[in-house]
Amino acid sequence: MKYYFIMNPVAGSKRTRERFIREIGELTTPYELIYTTHVGDAKIYARDICESAEKRGEDVRIFACGGDGTLSDVVNGAIGCARAEVGCIPMGTGNDFIRNFGSDQQFYDINAYIDSYSVVCDSIQYTAVNGGERREGHCINMVNIGMDCNIVDTTDSIKKIPVIQGSVAYLTSVFINLIQKKGEKLKISYDDGYTYDDKLLLISIANGCYCGGGIKGLPLAKTDDGLMDVSLVKNVSRRQFVMLFPKYSKGTHLDSPAIKKKDILKYTNEKHLHIESEVSFKVCIDGEISKFREVDFEIAPESFRFIVPGVQ
Repeated sequence: MKYYFIMNPVAGSKRTRERFIREIGELTTPYELIYTTHVGDAKIYARDICESAEKRGEDVRIFACGGDGTLSDVVNGAIGCARAEVGCIPMGTGNDFIRNFGSDQQFYDINAYIDSYSVVCDSIQYTAVNGGERREGHCINMVNIGMDCNIVDTTDSIKKIPVIQGSVAYLTSVFINLIQKKGEKLKISYDDGYTYDDKLLLISIANGCYCGGGIKGLPLAKTDDGLMDVSLVKNVSRRQFVMLFPKYSKGTHLDSPAIKKKDILKYTNEKHLHIESEVSFKVCIDGEISKFREVDFEIAPESFRFIVPGVQ
């Protein structure tokens, strides 16, 4: 089996990247280190590796060395390849998908991958339209629309300021978006026939529990249950959101009597979901932001195998 490491050369710190390069240089298993140079490279490289592996009849392990966006690209390139397993060396800011399986430190341990196991994971397949443009792909962790998406967008801008990084940048973005409180006006169609057609604060469609660097907004989500967890927070006041956020970030909000009493949150499991709007709206898919007018989501069971460090 050959190991491939696809690295985003600007993810993480220089020290982290240098340490990682030294450690994989000590591996005794065959490996190849590939650097991305443009957006979307990781998906192309992963697809090429998979096509070559299938022709040779050889099993491969492909590691995304970066954040959730790099990992999502690698998975999108590897989906459908029975010869490939996908892993992650967390060098990004959020690293939220791996939180469903362990800590950053566990996934940093290169040697732990030699005898590691893999698990089958679902993904969320989406088909989106914006004007005459059509886009398809797979989300491995979470889709965010509304305030959560706006927070990601603002955080990316804030991180360009050298002295504001990591959790400080995220919390600053939360404060800014709380003041602005934009939300979205959307029409959302559920499997059971229910339709929400009004302004909302945010909606998240999830395969995993975490977003925003550890915010456990969808605490019941599982990566292998054949369902999407959908959380819709209605257009609450700033005061209500401030009260909700601490529990929302810890994943304890679903049991809050105040939330249940005021009927401000709808949490369901779905296999399909349709969202549309009269105008384009921002959609954050695994940390990457796009604009759509209409999008369909469908759970894709057992889409890929994900490598978890250590012995099962």
